[in-house]
Order: sequence, then C-alpha cells, then structure tokens
Amino acid sequence: MLDSIKSHVFIFKVRIYYDRGIYVEGRAVRFVVDPAGPIKGLVDFVLITHGHSDHVSLHAYRYPAVATKETFAAMAVRYGRPHPRRIVVSPGDVLELNEVQIAAFDAGHILGSVMYLVEVEGLQVLFTGDFNTSGSILTDGAEPVERPDVLVMEATYGDPAYVFPNRAEIYDRLIEAVEKYASDGGVAISAYPLGKAQEVAKLFGRRVGAHRTVAKYNEALGIQTGKSGEIVIVPNLRAAPSGYHRIEVSGWYVDPRLEAEARARGVHGLPLSDHSDFPSLIDFVAKTSPRLVYTVYGYSERLAMYLRRKGFKAYTIPGAYGLTRYF
Repeated sequence: MLDSIKSHVFIFKVRIYYDRGIYVEGRAVRFVVDPAGPIKGLVDFVLITHGHSDHVSLHAYRYPAVATKETFAAMAVRYGRPHPRRIVVSPGDVLELNEVQIAAFDAGHILGSVMYLVEVEGLQVLFTGDFNTSGSILTDGAEPVERPDVLVMEATYGDPAYVFPNRAEIYDRLIEAVEKYASDGGVAISAYPLGKAQEVAKLFGRRVGAHRTVAKYNEALGIQTGKSGEIVIVPNLRAAPSGYHRIEVSGWYVDPRLEAEARARGVHGLPLSDHSDFPSLIDFVAKTSPRLVYTVYGYSERLAMYLRRKGFKAYTIPGAYGLTRYF
C-alpha cells in the first residue's frame, strides 16, 4: 500500500468532512475517524486514534472499532465496559476492512496513540489525530509518512506563538520544583488523568501517589503508582489536597501571560505538552509533502493560512454542509 504508484492526473470521488468526527465517504464504504459525538448515519467501522474524550465517545460502541490495546483499555475505564467489537492494532500493523487498507503509525501523543494511513478507492489519506513529534519517556515521536494524497492533521498549537522548550528541560524543571516543595507541606501535580498523568508517574516512579481518577488509568495502562502522600498526581487543581503546593503541567503555560496568572494564584505552571508545537507542525507537513492538507481542531484556520503562504494547498476541513474539495 505505502509504495503504490498513481497517475498524476485523476479525479477522486471520496468525500472527507468534519461533523464531530472526521467522516470518509467513498462509493462503496463510509467510516468515521475519532467520533466525539453521535455518529451521523450508518458507518462500516470506526477508527480511533487515542482515548481522549474529544476524540472518542460512547457512540463508537455501536460499530466495529479499530484502536490500540491501550486505547481500548482507556475506553473501558471511562465507559465502564470493554468495546464489544474490538479490532486491535499496534504501530506497524496493516489491515484491510471493507476494501480499505489501513496502516497504523506511532503518534507520540499519549500511550496507545496512533496515526492512520488509509487507502480508500485509490486515495491515500493520513489522519494524524493528536500527535507529538518529540515523543516522551512513554512514547516514540510521530514520524512523517511521505507523500499521502491528503493529510488531515491537528492544529491544537497551530499558531506561531507556541514554541515549546526541550522536553528534557521541562522534566528537569518539574523535578526541581517537586524537590523544592515536597518537604514543605507536600506537592500536588495536576495533569490530565489520561496522558500526562502517566508521563508524570513514569518520571517519578513510586515516589508519587495518585488521585483515584488518575490511579484507575495508571492501573489499566500498566503504570506503577506509589502510595506516597507527600507527592500526589491529581486530575485538576480542585482535587489538590488542602495545604499542598500546586503544580500544573500544560502546554498552554508556554504563554507567559497564563504562567504569570497561575503564579498569582499560587500555581506553578509548566509547559509540558503531549502535542506538537507550531514549528513541529510545519516541519511535519514539509516532510510529509501531501497533495492536500486539511487542518482540524485548535488553530485550524491560522495553520492552514500559514501553510498556504508556504505554498501548500491547505484548508480547514469542511463541515458536513460546507464545501467539499476534490482533486
């Protein structure tokens, strides 16, 4: 699939659009990627890039679903039961469903996150989901897949203002902050319960305990959590024990104004993100070199506009009733 040769001049009749999920409609197949709400109409199957709630909903349980074992484990925690029709993939796997070829690649976002390269009726489309080219202590970074026809990519940090420090530097700053506060009343580290919470737990090992919400995901994903009361990972700042020094990890803290506002509230904000920053998004497009780019989520219009200035054919992904662009 990945080495298939195509003619330079041809018309595809494959429709791609967003309606709380990315729908792909061909002549003989219809599927959805990352449905975050009710699935509109019938689909043949669902592709799920990772387990965050803005990329998968309980509605995905109605259809056969493709995801990694870690994503299915996270879904079982969130929804209280396993998906009944699981099709489990790992990075490097290739499978075929309803004459659609599907290849999975590391996305580097959170445990179990993948990108999908699909070939549907001769058209190759790469869906990144949320992705991170730098990787982490838990994940390998996402790497470009060369020359798909269409790249459907996230734009969470698709603005030039978002440039993240080196990840090792952020780890050092987090460790330094914990060491500073741990012996003075305890430390609560606020991290999203699926994703950065596992990264923080891996970084500190059994030195840290976890709020029950975080602990459920850690256990499901095989991440060891200690019983420490001195350092605890919490799902949000409201869950921090009284009197604990509060640290929050979020990519948005790369904005000095937000970091200063947090400091004024007694919160130590650190810009640890599981997404690619703006330069990494641009570099990914350049190395992927698609014929067409659709941006989705976050600063989608701003990223598309910047890419057009760089000479790429790039647009915000059409909505269900908007313009659908063909080749």
